[in-house]
Amino acid sequence: MSVDSQWHSSRRKEILAKYPEIKQYFGNYSFSIVAIAFLVALQWTIAWLVKDLSWWQTGAIAFFVGQFILHSLAIFVHEAAHNLIFKSKLGSNLALFLIVCGSLSFGESLAYIGVHGKTHHLHLNDYQYDHELWDRKFAKFANNNPYWRVFESLVHLLPGGVIVTDLIAAYLVEADIREVNSANISQSLNIVLTLTSLSLYITAWFLISPQATLYLFWSLTLMISNWGITFRGQSIAEHHIYHQGKTYSTYSWTNILFFNTGYHDEHHTFPNVPWIHLPKIKRIAPEYFTNDNPHSYFKWWWLWAKSIFTPARYNRYIP
Repeated sequence: MSVDSQWHSSRRKEILAKYPEIKQYFGNYSFSIVAIAFLVALQWTIAWLVKDLSWWQTGAIAFFVGQFILHSLAIFVHEAAHNLIFKSKLGSNLALFLIVCGSLSFGESLAYIGVHGKTHHLHLNDYQYDHELWDRKFAKFANNNPYWRVFESLVHLLPGGVIVTDLIAAYLVEADIREVNSANISQSLNIVLTLTSLSLYITAWFLISPQATLYLFWSLTLMISNWGITFRGQSIAEHHIYHQGKTYSTYSWTNILFFNTGYHDEHHTFPNVPWIHLPKIKRIAPEYFTNDNPHSYFKWWWLWAKSIFTPARYNRYIP
């Protein structure tokens, strides 16, 4: 367990000794499935609505609407990683299947669940083990090559652009040797999720229009790219470099859109509390949760973008 993880663990014991009523909020929240179903339906409704639009109009809607819907869906992938949707493994797998029906992210959601639960909370900010820290070699390469960052960001605007730049980067920079491990994941479920995503892209193409498939795919790749405004802004906000060692929360209206994901200090202190109850933790023990972010997700992303997407200043990177 890392030093920063121990900080959360010791504080958790202290808070529970003082406020034992917090224990009533431990466990899963099955009604999350309603929100998941709504988001999936919304994403497919928009895919149908764009069926007669031009490619650039489709891309604009993916940028200004689609990526944010997928960010909301991604919150529930995180919930599933902590078994906070359903108690049973079967229920969690069904929830993940429904999420993938909206995100069409192949098996990436399952891969995230495997590595997140194994590394991030237990080894918070430990470079060798925490999967959310940037690879040092790539970060150094990106820091020293602004032309690469400009090229990367321009390509990221294209559908599938992040896939292209990842392949090029893997060719240019050898990954650092680390010990980031993953829990065992079901290979059969991974195949199901991959085939489901592929079949739904094909279904959208033939039963709705090519623009529908373009919208669904473009939304996904924009969200995980440098242009994933709130997705990347959230990543910077949670453990940014200005306050080493602790986890920071963002208390703003974005918690409505992204299901209280801003209560990140509360989440790291009580990872077995589902999203719906995190504000209650803050209200019960306000004297403990004072690590407020100085900026919104949008502002963090904008500061990063203004730096021409420099890793060293605005991302989880340890030199």
